[in-house]
Amino acid sequence: MMQRFTSFDFGLTGLAALFHQDWNHIGEVEQVVLTYLSVGEESCADDALKKEAAELERDVSLLISSPLSDYQLRLLWVMATGGNYPFSNGETGRGFLERIHAASRQWQQGYGVVEADAAQGWNSVHVASDVRKAIDGTPLNLPDECRMYFDSDVHVLRNALDNCARSASAELAFRLLLRIHLANFIPVEGVYWATYARIAREFALGEDLLSSLEFLAS
Repeated sequence: MMQRFTSFDFGLTGLAALFHQDWNHIGEVEQVVLTYLSVGEESCADDALKKEAAELERDVSLLISSPLSDYQLRLLWVMATGGNYPFSNGETGRGFLERIHAASRQWQQGYGVVEADAAQGWNSVHVASDVRKAIDGTPLNLPDECRMYFDSDVHVLRNALDNCARSASAELAFRLLLRIHLANFIPVEGVYWATYARIAREFALGEDLLSSLEFLAS
């Protein structure tokens, strides 16, 4: 099985972790992206960081070109950041993603472009079906503070994730599901923890990504 370039989270869901309570101390959205892709004191980027930029660009490109509604895009991002990115009046989900895309492209123009990881099995109908079943079945016991983000019906969130899995990327939808658990401290019931672990193996996702959620497993 093909190995990922990292055992940790990556791409758009990796970037979401930087949008913590104090993210605006870093600067505007574009500066957060460039911080995420920072080469530190080095003058060039290594292959892993170039892969990171490629994965980020692919994630946002898939969502921008998808049929997900703007509401669904905003909902997924707000949930993935634990409510730490409140969209301003008039700000659209696609407009926000286009800012990330532009910043990623700017970085790549300076440090180089590589292909994002890909394997035939990651796009299989079988794996996509497993992801959609997990999205539909896993208990999402949202804490009360999540009710500030969107309609209190959890099916709104499930529908957004399912739409992502169907029309954008099942692998990205699965990483978003994991990120939403982590960002909002949503427990993962034991039987679904086993399901998550199996799907993560199908996508060759790293052990560190899944282990970051272990404290939520019940």
